[in-house]
Amino acid sequence: MPTADNRLGVGVYGIGWCAAQHIAAFQKNPHADVTWLCARDEARARANLANANLELPHARMTTRFDDLLAAPDVDIVVITTPNHLHAAEAIAAAGAGKHIVLEKPTGLDLGELVGIRDAVRRAGVRTIVSFELRYNPLLRFAQWMQASGRLGELRFARVQYLSRVTDWYPGWDWVRTRASGRSHLLAAGCHAVDALRWCGGREAVEVSAFHTHFTAGYEWPTSIIVNMALEGRALGHVTSSTDFMMPYTFELELMGDRATLRQDLLQWQDTTLDLDELSTANPFPDVALEAATDPGGRPAIRIRCAMPGSVDVSHHPFQAEIDEIVACVLEDRETSISVFEAQKTMEICLAADRSAELGGRPVSLPFIAE
Repeated sequence: MPTADNRLGVGVYGIGWCAAQHIAAFQKNPHADVTWLCARDEARARANLANANLELPHARMTTRFDDLLAAPDVDIVVITTPNHLHAAEAIAAAGAGKHIVLEKPTGLDLGELVGIRDAVRRAGVRTIVSFELRYNPLLRFAQWMQASGRLGELRFARVQYLSRVTDWYPGWDWVRTRASGRSHLLAAGCHAVDALRWCGGREAVEVSAFHTHFTAGYEWPTSIIVNMALEGRALGHVTSSTDFMMPYTFELELMGDRATLRQDLLQWQDTTLDLDELSTANPFPDVALEAATDPGGRPAIRIRCAMPGSVDVSHHPFQAEIDEIVACVLEDRETSISVFEAQKTMEICLAADRSAELGGRPVSLPFIAE
């Protein structure tokens, strides 16, 4: 329970690259205190904190997850451990009555997804999953454009997640394995799948995928293309790869029957988008709109905002995620990216991996009944 001054105690398990961003965000939230840190190697954890310029002189350190779960001054548990540990740790945290911040992927198979869902339902705790790109201004604006009807009825959505990840990555030793990384969608490209679901506003009903393997060191295929039949006769596509010789790229396209959003450009054919109306209605102060032309010289609208343009997690909008889970715990309401919501994204990833293993055979969704 919150303390008398309405501050929530936070315990962080797995003190690495992503954890540093979670910790920094909690330190900036006036209603939370990081009270416990848990890591398998205390010396390495302290070195990681020092490298991130994080000081937590009052936080207790332990190498036992059970200590963190038993601590009365821990209300929220942050799980930033290797992927194959997420499900068991989330289930244990829920069983201990702790609210949860869970790094993606939530679970690596259907059994793990069901286990997380059931444990959280039984406990009634609040959860949030780190699909933090939902807080990026471009994605927020794209989702609003679609939901407000300004693009018309969705006909096609496409998202690409292209990131050259090799042994520079701090989690290379485990992410490259089938046991923990499992697949490119589960390890990374699930961000693209989640963006397609959220921005497009349509669930997948059938998935077909193909994968291949180029980058040495990985135990799993390193590129996958995923085609989806979406609700309402719309189609979707995700490309997820670590094989391309190019900087990190995250690209989003939403094509409606009125207008199209292609990353930072709005285009149309028959019905002109009104720049003045759109600028007045735009609810995001960190998104600016200006008159532009497309590569063919035709009128268009340019979107000016911070783009999802770096694989470095220090550029990702974790603050909004952490502020949301804190508010939802204090106000006893569900978050926008709970494990129940994220489960739908993870099911698409599992369906795509299954289809690719079957040589592209279509796989129907959903897997898990409500």
